[in-house]
Amino acid sequence: MDLAPETAAQNAGWPAAPHELRRLRIRKRESQEKFWSRFGVTQSSGSRFETGVMIPPPVAILLRLYVNGTLKDDDLHG
Repeated sequence: MDLAPETAAQNAGWPAAPHELRRLRIRKRESQEKFWSRFGVTQSSGSRFETGVMIPPPVAILLRLYVNGTLKDDDLHG
């Protein structure tokens, strides 16, 4: 999927279903603290994202790139 800058705001809530974020984190067998820290997000904020709070565009972009495989764990410093 293309994440052109003009569409970043539209993708701010990606993935649309918060349970997908939780599922991704659990599939990696990571705590909220470990998973979300790689995106520069606190455990508390990550928890809110997993329950439906809108994700800020920069974090949404990083998540999209991470899920697509463009960014790897070594690329993100948490």
